[in-house]
Amino acid sequence: SVTLVLLFFFVGMIGFSFALTLFLQIGERFTALHAGLTFVPWSAGLAVGAGLSGGALAPRFGRHVLEAGGVVSLVGMVVVALEAASGSVSTWDLLPGLLVSGFGMGLIVAPLFDIIIAAVAERELGSASGVLNAVQQLAGAIGVAVLGTVFFDALGAGHFHRAFGRTIWVDVALIVVAIALMPLMPQRARPE
Repeated sequence: SVTLVLLFFFVGMIGFSFALTLFLQIGERFTALHAGLTFVPWSAGLAVGAGLSGGALAPRFGRHVLEAGGVVSLVGMVVVALEAASGSVSTWDLLPGLLVSGFGMGLIVAPLFDIIIAAVAERELGSASGVLNAVQQLAGAIGVAVLGTVFFDALGAGHFHRAFGRTIWVDVALIVVAIALMPLMPQRARPE
């Protein structure tokens, strides 16, 4: 059951990246460079969140860091969804939501594997690590397939804002499910 958190989280995270790229490059006509630069706040937030959670927060607060990260990420996604629904968007319009969402995801990414592994017996650590990596890769493929399908299904006659908005709301639902499953995880990572 703890791998379900990993599955839902990465389905949403990778699927969101895919949908945002489609929205920016095809819908908003951003060049590849412009779209890549638009992702910088998301990446920066992710890096800062991961640095904080892996270094100082997770050892002290355990699983609660994941739960807080999920809520923060959810807030960021809602901000991005509302901005996208407002009409034509710029990199600056998306910056706050992407920064907040990335920060929340960073809070989750760094300690997630360590906390999941805490539920595994010592003799099964190697196998569990392999399974978690496989689940992460599977989740990425499912995220691209599912959220890509939602995006293109909602696209209709070139309504990119509507399609992206609907895709983000599906992503929000995936994050809510991941947050709801987090209490099933161990409270803390395995001591070193």
